[in-house]
Amino acid sequence: MSFLSQVQGRPVFDANGTRVGFLRDLLIQPDSPYPPVRSVAVMHEGRLHSIPWHEVASITPRGTALRGSFSALGYPEPSDDFVWLARDVLDKQIVDTTGIKLVRVNDVALTPLNDELRVAGVDNSTNGLFRRVGLERAARVFNRKAQRLIDWEQVDIGTAVNEVRLKVPYDRLQRMRPADIAEVVSQMSPGEAADVLEALDDETAARTMAELPDEHQAAVLAAMEPEEAADVLEEMEPDEAADVLGDVGEGRAEELMALMEREAAAEVRSLLAYPEDTAGGLMNTCVVVPQDETVAQVVERVRELDEFQDDLHTLFAVDSDGRLVGSITLRDLLFAAPGTHVSEIMRQEVESVRLEDPDDAVARKLVRYNLLALPVVDRDYRVKGVVTVNDVLDLMTPRSWHRRTRRMIA
Repeated sequence: MSFLSQVQGRPVFDANGTRVGFLRDLLIQPDSPYPPVRSVAVMHEGRLHSIPWHEVASITPRGTALRGSFSALGYPEPSDDFVWLARDVLDKQIVDTTGIKLVRVNDVALTPLNDELRVAGVDNSTNGLFRRVGLERAARVFNRKAQRLIDWEQVDIGTAVNEVRLKVPYDRLQRMRPADIAEVVSQMSPGEAADVLEALDDETAARTMAELPDEHQAAVLAAMEPEEAADVLEEMEPDEAADVLGDVGEGRAEELMALMEREAAAEVRSLLAYPEDTAGGLMNTCVVVPQDETVAQVVERVRELDEFQDDLHTLFAVDSDGRLVGSITLRDLLFAAPGTHVSEIMRQEVESVRLEDPDDAVARKLVRYNLLALPVVDRDYRVKGVVTVNDVLDLMTPRSWHRRTRRMIA
């Protein structure tokens, strides 16, 4: 195994042994787990030339040998359609998808395979830095630890090079869990993080955004392209989207909501109307059903939800004016006959909180009555949303620790 630093800058010889220049870079296409070198960039008389790999006999620390004679007229300038290992990868921060962290590339490991030279891994150790400045022997004296390389298959170089040139960036990163992606993204600058989220599909980006630390979310959202940011906000739960938008400037928030689908924007805007430290600011949307509907009709409503809510356990019954009159659970629906009306099985004594109630009072009521959810009502007792035990946990821990999946139906 050799390293890029050991061959870069070394002389290039033609088949007659005549020195024709020096090796400037190795070019790859990252379309395979261990991509082969496709061409070499050679500096000859002040100009760069690209020599295809099939015309290269060998690359060693002593120099690069060509199979034939060198003719500057026959070799074009290197193409930017490739990834240049020295120019594009060295010293860049890339994603170690196994260690779930950003690493700085100090050197690139190369390994021969049949007639090819392939990229084997990344060296982010101090040894890699010593090697690049010609002090590898000193590094072995002062650092006797076994050299540890990051396998190239476990590296995502999407943050290192231009997205267009890379063609399919973030393939491995996207296969990670959103919480792990967020761990990596939180180590980046807002601009770099925005680039990553924009390259992910909207659902993964939304789940990743929700997992970011609170102080990082608004900065990343502000750095994203408006259309991309709006798409991500649409995929987030309404209360999570409202939390993020509440931390950005009012003008930016309005711009993004204008780009969102009307229904999604209306949900988020309704949540933004209340202070964060009140029941209205804490609530999420909920499932509301008319009391005169049958169990079969309610079950059909639940089935029509875009996604089944993991913490959907209580539905709230309302009268024709939308006022809270009772509650039913999924268990109630399961054991009731399809033709039974909601009013026949609902619990009429329902604890609730007002929109303006402080969040600590909401938390105390949930704990006092050992409830999983509390409906939030206005002064006319109309249901506006729900506060769950997860939302109360959010008062004590980062909101990204508690995924909520709830959606309003009426």
